[in-house]
Amino acid sequence: MNHNHFMETTPQITIKSLSRFALGAMASRGTFFVLAVFFRLSLEFGYRVYVHPIHGYSGFPWEPSIIKYIESWLILGFLVAFAPSKLSKPSDFFINVLLFGLMIPLLSFYNLADQSRQHLYIVILGYALVDVFRSGRSFRFPVLREGRIIAFLFVGAGVVGVSTWFVASGGISFFNLDLTEVYQYRRSASAVIHAGPMGYINTWAWKVFGPALLAIALWKKKYWMAIFVIGIHVFWFGVSAHKSVLFYPLLVVCIWFWFTRSNALGIVPLGSMIVVLLSLLIFYLADYNLPASLFVRRVFYVIANNTFDYYEFFSNNPLVWWSNSSVSLGLLDYPYDIGAAELIGKWRGSGGHINNTFLSTGYMHAGVLGIFMYGILAGLLFRLIDSFATKGVPVWVVLAVLVVPSRSMLLSADLPTSLLTHGIGVGIIILFLVRKSAANRHLHADAPVR
Repeated sequence: MNHNHFMETTPQITIKSLSRFALGAMASRGTFFVLAVFFRLSLEFGYRVYVHPIHGYSGFPWEPSIIKYIESWLILGFLVAFAPSKLSKPSDFFINVLLFGLMIPLLSFYNLADQSRQHLYIVILGYALVDVFRSGRSFRFPVLREGRIIAFLFVGAGVVGVSTWFVASGGISFFNLDLTEVYQYRRSASAVIHAGPMGYINTWAWKVFGPALLAIALWKKKYWMAIFVIGIHVFWFGVSAHKSVLFYPLLVVCIWFWFTRSNALGIVPLGSMIVVLLSLLIFYLADYNLPASLFVRRVFYVIANNTFDYYEFFSNNPLVWWSNSSVSLGLLDYPYDIGAAELIGKWRGSGGHINNTFLSTGYMHAGVLGIFMYGILAGLLFRLIDSFATKGVPVWVVLAVLVVPSRSMLLSADLPTSLLTHGIGVGIIILFLVRKSAANRHLHADAPVR
């Protein structure tokens, strides 16, 4: 053997082997469990050194309970033990979002702020119902022969139509790319670009149409189109002044990059832990608290705090019974004079607009009955979504199309609102169209590593 050839190839083989080993380790149940533990520890460290000292006045007390500390860790072990550590269907990812985005922060806040045990277990009931009912046989629907062409035209028309509207309506006059000045433009821009039904269509565009077109471009390896879609999102952000619009493409790219190489769901707690620790590091080293405020307080602990507030308020006040929704058909009288989100803000004393998860709004509508209804419906909805990944559509594509609206449902919106306003229904239509029959499945090479 040529010695030089051996020296040249050995490092490449070693790096490749190490990469495979790392990906394999990430997919193990043990690694998943350890990452879940360290994620919670990083969250609680953040609460102790940042959230309580800086934001304690706004509902983040330091009242740890030894009994609840032990209890919450036992519950965490149970939940993580039954959570999927590998991606085999889309709902595996979504249940992890619910676990690490809601349940673990909720367990942490339950202990550190001495919150209600009754309310915690009602939320756990809802989580368990989602997890149980997402499993089972896939739903079957007919496959449209020209469905993919229709889907592409539908998505493309949405992207082009909204972009054109932003110009034609005069919204482009508010164009701004400075993240520190978005609040100066948002109200004025919204009054122009969200006129009439465009309020719905705009939201569908940046939560579903744009991410779906980006996912299709990456799936088909049309990277020029992917760059174009990212540019469109930058344009939409500049006009709308919504920072989240700028980061939605990043979610899609991350999903594509990771799940075409690995099926390890340990990336969810690992990524969350890294974001928390980096935010705290920036706070300590640069005395700049915006990342910590966004990613430690707002993303994790605000949701937990809001959840307990919803349950406390509606345990002692009239339930809504969907009287604030069009599903009531005007047959029921809404018992309050302001919307539920404003109602919680007024009751809390902050005057804010307090949205929260579907497991909170389910309780708001019908108490424990609402939790049963929403838990079962959400589980069946995820089973429906799983069905689309069995017809020639890679799992990561299904995730990319629905990751943004599904996160809204899981962490910040009512279930009917998520289906219509936030675009889950539109995303489901797109996924229904892009499926292929068994005879035409030729794209499995793009599926996640198994």
